[in-house]
Amino acid sequence: MKKLISAILLTLIFIPNSITADEGMWLPFLLKSQKYKDMRKMGLKLPANALYSDSDPSIAQAVVGFMGEGANLRSFGTGCFISDNGLILTNYHVVLPYLERFSSEKNDFLKYGYWAENLSEESLCRDLEIKVLESMKDVTDIMLAGTDNLDGIEKQKKINENGVAYAKLITKGTKKEVKMQAIFGTNRYIMSVYSVFKDVRMVAAPPFSIGKFGGNTDNYSWPRHTGDFAVLRVYAGKDNHPASYSKENVPYKPVNFLRISLDGIQENDFAMIVGFPGTTRQYIPSFAIDRIMNDENRERIAIRAEKIHIVENAIESDENLKFRYSSKLSSFGNTYLRWKGELLGASRINLVEQRRIEEQRFTKWVKEKPEREAKYGMVLEQMAELYKEVAQYNMADLYFIEAGINGSEIVPFIGKFEKLVAISSRKKPDPKASDSEANRLLSLTNQFFNNWDYETDRQMFRNMLKRYYEKMPEKFHPEAMDRYVKLYQGDIDKLSREIFANSVFTDRRKLENFLKNQDRDISESVKSDPLYQISIGYYMINVDRIMRQRGELQQKQMSLFSVYMKGLLEMKKEASLYPDANSSLRFSYGVVKGGVVSDGLSYNYSTTLNGVMDKYTNNPENEEFNMPKKLRILLQNRDFGTYADRDGNLNVNFLTNNHTTGGNSGSPVINGKGKLIGVNFDRIWQGVASDYKYDPVSSRAIAVDIRYIMFVLDKFAPSGYVVKEILEANR
Repeated sequence: MKKLISAILLTLIFIPNSITADEGMWLPFLLKSQKYKDMRKMGLKLPANALYSDSDPSIAQAVVGFMGEGANLRSFGTGCFISDNGLILTNYHVVLPYLERFSSEKNDFLKYGYWAENLSEESLCRDLEIKVLESMKDVTDIMLAGTDNLDGIEKQKKINENGVAYAKLITKGTKKEVKMQAIFGTNRYIMSVYSVFKDVRMVAAPPFSIGKFGGNTDNYSWPRHTGDFAVLRVYAGKDNHPASYSKENVPYKPVNFLRISLDGIQENDFAMIVGFPGTTRQYIPSFAIDRIMNDENRERIAIRAEKIHIVENAIESDENLKFRYSSKLSSFGNTYLRWKGELLGASRINLVEQRRIEEQRFTKWVKEKPEREAKYGMVLEQMAELYKEVAQYNMADLYFIEAGINGSEIVPFIGKFEKLVAISSRKKPDPKASDSEANRLLSLTNQFFNNWDYETDRQMFRNMLKRYYEKMPEKFHPEAMDRYVKLYQGDIDKLSREIFANSVFTDRRKLENFLKNQDRDISESVKSDPLYQISIGYYMINVDRIMRQRGELQQKQMSLFSVYMKGLLEMKKEASLYPDANSSLRFSYGVVKGGVVSDGLSYNYSTTLNGVMDKYTNNPENEEFNMPKKLRILLQNRDFGTYADRDGNLNVNFLTNNHTTGGNSGSPVINGKGKLIGVNFDRIWQGVASDYKYDPVSSRAIAVDIRYIMFVLDKFAPSGYVVKEILEANR
């Protein structure tokens, strides 16, 4: 086992690289041995330990991951420290849900922006947490110790035991948190140690018309003119250690923060992006890609298109609904375009066929030696046969998530009542526990109805129920779904109208009275409610017929995939492979670069404020291209301060050929001197298939130029203390 691990590490670290220099999301602790020389050739001026170090302040420690409460260290976005006083720069769309939560008709932060004028006006983003990497290392030997003669569940049990024991040892006497993660299937393991901060406050964010300029129309496209940024601050206890929210907390003093560069960018300048990319699938076989693209993605696209249509119509009929649905509509549009882009990109580069050719090379290599044939000869065939069944359950899981529990907002809300039902269904009821749970649900009920629209959600429930019923095989139907669809003779619109009208869960007053009543009758008010029965039916069918079965199949598939990856690692002696993204910290590097992304279509590498005015002028009826009056005046007067480029224009966005994915939103874009030149926020849709295979022609990441961010904070914003803090930190 140790000899195999050593061989793999040698393959990963010391062998020559034949992969395109700007491809890959690389582990920070291996940069020095894997990619540092290439980065230097492309324009990096920093020593290797300035990128990552276990002992010295490094760029890795200046980058943060955003998480929801209870996320188990899995982040949904990235940011970076930009002052020694805990100031963080990230994307506007990363924190948009919190801006919506803060907003009301009286204080419309979406329309006017959020501008704290001092520390006392910085608002807590409840349930938002950030993680900061303390260290990362390979723990393969530790995790696989004692597993040589084990297989299947027993092997995994031993690996888990090893991980828990070592994590306890590493964190003993500290408040650090540890994440153990398998990479390259289960052939190698890494450990990340984090500090987690739970007091994160909103400081500054532009209006929606800047932060989401272009909206869904421009999403995943180029040219872009979006000021997708926001500023937050991390607070800690007086000892500078993580602490829950308290008025006594003080701004956190980070180990390191990024200085900004106002020197501007030119095409082919070195650029690296550091962040917490979510998930890529660079090594999955051709038959899996075929199913994902041509079956799963097409269904996802159709579902999201329905959801977008419903929400857009709702906002059009009632402008106040934008406070409730802006971030949801943005999320729908984002994934809709990403999945369409994956289809386009996969088709354009003939991805399935490319992967088949790679598999043919693997098969040829395997057949060259009997010992290889013994280890790897049947693995692709076995994976392909098993995947036929896996794909069926993947589709069921897709529909459970997209059309079931996330089909409408009322379904997951009703799911929160299952604990109360369970308490009340015990042989010996516990009135005290029941009242405690009811009080908890009262608070959730208040939050829910403050951000819920009856008719919009009824239509969503109707459409998703109909789609689930018609598309899913009967074995995946909740019993209550079939019963009520039959009762209403297939008239799902009528079904949705009547069960919504008669449900306790759609009437705030009735539900609050029910929860406050100590003599509440669970059977009469909850269990007999058709809306409850259908909603809980989704959860029950997932537990009974999808989740466990899918998990068992995936575990078998992972065992085979790990064998396949072991073979790939053994075969590719001419290339260093990077592991798939998994929400751990990664570095990608490349250059500022435009390009010819499709036939007859070329992209310049940057855009300016002039383009904002052009889109505003050419789309007078489209609110997505609204340009604030103050911004128009600043442009008209060419009042750009020190932030203009050498031609007197104000740059807004730029392109790089860095390899990125979801989770890289808010990642700092850093030049060769280690200074911040922008904030990553999107990709062009022609290149989003890079999650499966990087294409140097079309893979482009989009960033907000740091000069535009500073311009908005300095010239547009009504408060100046943030700019002052940033500039003082750069002295």
